[in-house]
Amino acid sequence: MNILITGANGGYGTYVLDFLKNKNKSNNIFCLVRSEEKGKKILEKGFKIRIGDYSKPELMKQALKGIDRLLLISTSVPGVHKNVIEAAKENGVKYIVYTSLYGLQYSKFGLEKNHSETEELIKNSGIPHTFLRNNWYIELIFPFLEAAKKEKKLLYYCGDKKISWILKKDLAEVGANVILDGYDGEILDLANKPVSFKELGEYLIQATGEQIEIKEVSKEEFEKWISKVQISQLGLYLVKSYQDYLVKGNNGEEDANEKDIEKILKHSLTNYPDSIKFLIEHGGSL
Repeated sequence: MNILITGANGGYGTYVLDFLKNKNKSNNIFCLVRSEEKGKKILEKGFKIRIGDYSKPELMKQALKGIDRLLLISTSVPGVHKNVIEAAKENGVKYIVYTSLYGLQYSKFGLEKNHSETEELIKNSGIPHTFLRNNWYIELIFPFLEAAKKEKKLLYYCGDKKISWILKKDLAEVGANVILDGYDGEILDLANKPVSFKELGEYLIQATGEQIEIKEVSKEEFEKWISKVQISQLGLYLVKSYQDYLVKGNNGEEDANEKDIEKILKHSLTNYPDSIKFLIEHGGSL
């Protein structure tokens, strides 16, 4: 059985390969990369490579020759998943696992549109499939938590509204398990228990053992404070965006739970303090 992992050089893809290597499953596993140069480290790990690009249909047709199972790691670029799915159908791929998004029926920064369209394309292809509906990586909010740790202060303005964060590594372990073993069902909702920003601050204290002030403030006061804090532009954008997302509502976050993911992991999900500690130790990379 030949398996192709797309997005193999990304954070999620790298974790998937690590899990597969630990299971001694590098044989007959191919990794999609954009060039021979970008595939060097993957070859060193014992995997094979295929050259491809979602936006280039002919390359994707070549890359999927002889492939039985495809782990399609999603991109936010609209329209390009279609090329991969059509190439999979043309090459007789027998199973597709697609990294989708939790809560597609809700407003998710507009990301729900791309994922819904891709899921529909896969359904219409007639290829057996599983949709891994991943919720938000905790890595996305880590720059803010890191800044709060340095400042010994965590301010927020979204009240007690809750959101589900999950460690990318845990989601990738599910992806590795499902592409190897399959799943007798179409959809896996992969989320964690939802928490408030106040609870996130409390978990940060548990993870670091440091005293950190946690306080709800107005949006204006938050923006005044965060403008003086050392945080990347991306980190600043994300923490404001997710709080606005919570204030706006209609996001399905309150319904999130860890039931599906623990069923596939066959062990407990990494808890919030340990997830934060892991990111502190590993630099919190996205």
